[in-house]
Amino acid sequence: MISSFMEAILPVMIIALLGAFLSKKTTYLDDPNLPQLILNVGMPCLLLHSMLGSHIEFLSMGKLVIAAVLALTCMVLLTFIFLKSLRLPVRYYLPVLVNPNTGNLGIPIAYALLGEKGLAGAVIISSVIEISHFTLGIGMMSGSFNVRKLLANPPVISLIMGAVILAADLPVPKFFIQIFDMLGNIAVPIMLLMLGRSLAHMKVKEANWLKLFLLAWYRPVIGLGVAWGIALLLNLSPLYTANLLIASCMPVAVLNYIFVTRYQGPANDVAGLTFLTLPTAFMALIFIQLVVMT
Repeated sequence: MISSFMEAILPVMIIALLGAFLSKKTTYLDDPNLPQLILNVGMPCLLLHSMLGSHIEFLSMGKLVIAAVLALTCMVLLTFIFLKSLRLPVRYYLPVLVNPNTGNLGIPIAYALLGEKGLAGAVIISSVIEISHFTLGIGMMSGSFNVRKLLANPPVISLIMGAVILAADLPVPKFFIQIFDMLGNIAVPIMLLMLGRSLAHMKVKEANWLKLFLLAWYRPVIGLGVAWGIALLLNLSPLYTANLLIASCMPVAVLNYIFVTRYQGPANDVAGLTFLTLPTAFMALIFIQLVVMT
């Protein structure tokens, strides 16, 4: 499991470190339009590719979809109370702590630990959390739940388009899938490079490390506890239980950093949490393998 985890996070760390290096030596990452490029082009195409390029039936895995939605709902309620008790801004920190990195970390780790049989469940949960990113995440951080403004966001438009196409069972030409794939592939590398840029400029002495370490433990530990409770409540199969636990203990998603940057939030804190939650997520994965999967 250690090698699987390292294989999943090493590319993330190396690309982020490259971003830190480039930010010190060049001005490549200083363009303020980069986050807009990701949100308006990269992420919509990435979402459309993940929805239309995979041949996974959402309805046939309805119980797992319900479990993922319930887990997110419980996390929202608990995190709201937690942040209010710490007097931290709910607008920014709630989506950061609620929506984990189930895409470029959760899916490969689930595949490594559960094999081919666990891949479909990982993709389903990741899709639910992606929807949460572009509804709860954008809605909270923008400071407005105005439905009209929310629906005007390109990622949300792409989600609606993908849902309509899937519901109507419309055929999608293969070259469109390839276009979505190619354009979507720009999103994650640029996000990681920008994350490295923020880490390079993070003022370490000014950081509240006690707060960051507390939040770094909160993300996987509470996520794990909530997922386990939902799995017991719904009597999920061992495979679905493992899927939900793995997804729920994942670290803070890099995508949150892009949202925080766009909406003038605590970018340094979120950049720090993105890295600090990697080791705490690893501890949670060890617990899952030793206690749940044995």
